[in-house]
Amino acid sequence: MIDAKAPDIDKKIWFVIILAFLPILILRDFTPANEGRYLIIADEAIRSGNFFSFTLHGEPYADKPPFYLWLVMLCRWISGGHHMILLSLLSFIPACSITAIMLSWTNNLFSEQNRKTATLMLMTTAYFAAAALVVRMDMLMVLFMVLAFRSFWLMAMQECKLPREQWLFGLWLFMALFTKGPLGLLIPLVATMAWLVWKRQWKLLGTAWGWRTWLVLFVGCSMWFGMTYHEAGIDYLNNLLFHQTVDRAVDSFHHEQPFYYYLVSMWYEWLPWSLFAVGGMVMIWIRKIRLHEMMQYFLCIVLSSMVLLSVISSKLQIYLLPVFPFLIFLCVYLLEQFKSESWVRWSLGIIQIPLILVFPALLFLRTKPSFTFLNTPLVMVAAIAMSAISAMALYQLIYKKDVIHSVHLVAYAVLSTLFFAGLAMPQLNGIIQ
Repeated sequence: MIDAKAPDIDKKIWFVIILAFLPILILRDFTPANEGRYLIIADEAIRSGNFFSFTLHGEPYADKPPFYLWLVMLCRWISGGHHMILLSLLSFIPACSITAIMLSWTNNLFSEQNRKTATLMLMTTAYFAAAALVVRMDMLMVLFMVLAFRSFWLMAMQECKLPREQWLFGLWLFMALFTKGPLGLLIPLVATMAWLVWKRQWKLLGTAWGWRTWLVLFVGCSMWFGMTYHEAGIDYLNNLLFHQTVDRAVDSFHHEQPFYYYLVSMWYEWLPWSLFAVGGMVMIWIRKIRLHEMMQYFLCIVLSSMVLLSVISSKLQIYLLPVFPFLIFLCVYLLEQFKSESWVRWSLGIIQIPLILVFPALLFLRTKPSFTFLNTPLVMVAAIAMSAISAMALYQLIYKKDVIHSVHLVAYAVLSTLFFAGLAMPQLNGIIQ
């Protein structure tokens, strides 16, 4: 059962996290290829007065739904222009909200220490941290998906007022769809269906995917598509409904990759926890471990989502983002179960070694003509912080056999590096463009 009482928030942890991210949120410039595109689209929409159909340099742009672009427009209206700190919050606040929701969800299962570990691990996972910093709609979509998955769980466990949660389930699904597109609906649909098949909870099919859910989706989509047709006509609507959905899924015209793409990308997307995460899932299978039912649900979401994303023709690293919250919280659960075992220390320690070598590697690379930007003092400080704190983490792991403390230190190493690298952004902006 999920406790109605929200877990206590570790204010110190969140202070450190916000402090670490803040310099990049403030000092980073927009990347013209991706982030700049959304700013141009928003500006053109404001000038044209079309808020459901968009253009990019005057050409129709049906790639994305309206909701996130509305938020970009709202930020421009509030501030009088496009400012990185304000627009970055459209990703950073959802990232923090996702973490808070997951903490509340697992409140009765996780100890205070586990909640601290989960917070640090999720906010320092490579691609989750990166997605929390960039001006993209992906993190916002994941927030709505997490809310939808939680509503489904509450209905499955009969821990809610059923009609209210049915309406909310449909609302979160629509908002995920309205933020990013079909994946916002498709991933929850496939994952929850996989759970129903696994658990043989056929009655839940009519509960979660009953008329209330479909009514919300139908009404929301009808209004969206109707306004799109009113503004831009049938060609734009066909592009939105078919070219940007079916064509991408079946025979991608953009970002086509082989089916094993995510089996490769997960190793660097989940850093510095990737080796342990993969090892943990393997151990579940080898030892036939009986997981807590909530963790079974998380595992089902992870595996079914990865299979679905692997089948879809169009692939990008960021598409795997919905998996991250459930994977990391599953990892924390496994960490608590197996922290005394040697394979855990090996899976964490192997990753820590390259982190320790960051500063020596920087000293070598800074002499090369292509890497002169590494001579920036704050970059050097960031590298020193990464190497020094990671060395402390490895010491805790090997000599103290304190796995949890070691994990925390690795997270602090990442956060320290983010902070000092963020302070160096005025010198680095020109390079990362």
